[in-house]
Order: sequence, then C-alpha cells, then structure tokens
Amino acid sequence: MAEYRLDVPADIAEIPRLLDWVETCCGESGVGGDVPSKLILALDEAVANVINYAFTGTASPHRIAVVLEFDGDRVAAEIIDNGRPFDPSATPEPDCTAPLGTRDVGGLGIHLIRRVMDRVEYRRAGDENRLRLEKRRT
Repeated sequence: MAEYRLDVPADIAEIPRLLDWVETCCGESGVGGDVPSKLILALDEAVANVINYAFTGTASPHRIAVVLEFDGDRVAAEIIDNGRPFDPSATPEPDCTAPLGTRDVGGLGIHLIRRVMDRVEYRRAGDENRLRLEKRRT
C-alpha cells in the first residue's frame, strides 16, 4: 500500500496545489480511468468546505491534512482538520426534484461527494474531524 500526506494551509488559494498533488499521486500509483477526476472533485469540495466553514470562531492555528492511501483495489482519502465538529455524512439528501426557488441553500457539495465516492465516513477523534472518502479503482 502506498500512502501520501499533504498539509494544506487553510486558504482557498491552496486548493489548486492540492488538486495537482492528488493528480500526481494517482499517476504515481497507477490509478487511471475516471477515479482521479472523481477523487479530485470530491476533495475540492470537501477541503473547500473545511476552509470556508470549519474554522469560523476557532482559534489558530488551523490545520488541514490530506492523506491518500492506494492499495490493490481502492483509493482512500482522509481529510483531517482541527475545526469545529461537523459530520457531513449526517446531512440529509437534498430534494433535487424541488423547484430551485424552494430548495434550501447548500448541501449540494456533500450530495456530489456522496455520488462520486463509494464510501463516505466521518468521525471525531479528540479535537479533529476525520472525513474518509473511498473509491474502488475499477
């Protein structure tokens, strides 16, 4: 199993660097097809949510790390941050059939993550949020 870790400053301008790193790690690990693009899409949304919402009202330093794990049949990404507790896996599914004017604001990013990943798990460990995303390689 190959494992990679990147510490990401809590700055939205760092997202492109993160996504380039994910693409490089996928290439080095021989992950192809649509898996890298789905992983990039999910991580873009999840890390942007952490940067934009997790640290409101919390003291510095703000920490975000992304750990990628590649094994024979799956790719896993874990986003670890020291922001406020938030379990995106507990967020209800949005009603995508409702007219736009009646829909609640937000929630589509989490919906997107659920759709492109095979497994989404959240846990709180001490003062850290840990969001684990998994995708089969094939």
